[in-house]
Amino acid sequence: MSICIENLSHVYLPGTPFERVALSNITFDVETGTCIGIAGQTASGKSTLVQHLNGLLKPTSGRITVNGVNTATGNLAELRKQVGIVFQYPEQQLFGESVYKDIAFGLSNIGMGEPEIGIRVLEALCAVGLGEDLLDASPFSLSGGQKRRVAIAGILVMRPSVLILDEPSAGLDPQGRREILDFIGRLHRRLGITILLASHCMDDIVRLADRVVVLKQGEVAMQGNTRELLRNLEALESTGMTAPPITSFMNRMKKELPELNGCLLTVEEARDELKRVWKTLRKENYSC
Repeated sequence: MSICIENLSHVYLPGTPFERVALSNITFDVETGTCIGIAGQTASGKSTLVQHLNGLLKPTSGRITVNGVNTATGNLAELRKQVGIVFQYPEQQLFGESVYKDIAFGLSNIGMGEPEIGIRVLEALCAVGLGEDLLDASPFSLSGGQKRRVAIAGILVMRPSVLILDEPSAGLDPQGRREILDFIGRLHRRLGITILLASHCMDDIVRLADRVVVLKQGEVAMQGNTRELLRNLEALESTGMTAPPITSFMNRMKKELPELNGCLLTVEEARDELKRVWKTLRKENYSC
């Protein structure tokens, strides 16, 4: 499901003393099946942007089309079945007596019959990596990471074509953060759905995103392939974003070892690159 954002601008409280421009002339496309990172500091416009993608907010000017359907004029009920948003701290929106009832809520709301609901709840629970033994548990008895997965399951049960996650690792400890990001990566590979990941943390984004759009004060400051974006750390840091620690480290190492590839995203990639250069240097030394 392709998304086209054209000259999108949004103004809060226009014509009042509290008028504020949140987005200004945002333009980019999202291809079906890709994972796109929306990066930016707090108040850069990330949350405002993603709320336009399923019609929660309407553009002040410009337009967004999802599979050719204008989000400002199309059927919102159908659009929201196709484009699901998981907001920051989604576990705070859990309210059901059980995990089953929480996940099933959206389907019950549209009048789906119980047999089909049961099948789709189990399907969603499996997709987020939780067991059937949790179906009767209170969602409030779960760990932070489990609560977040249940909240995501409540979106996946609708079988959306696009999944939007706003700061998915917020508030989690380092282990929970790794688990939720690894889970999102597996979900993307397994289901092949389009994912938009909004975060202030480049370290989170580069683990998953094919492309990155960087916002600064409501405007697109940079956009492009994830690795290409990290080749210009000075420009990235001018947007207020910080490069992943491993990328910064490898760039410092590159000053001493020019043959190193400094544009690496993970510790595993850096390890393999250091091994490669070390073997090359040893071979050269022995040949002398």
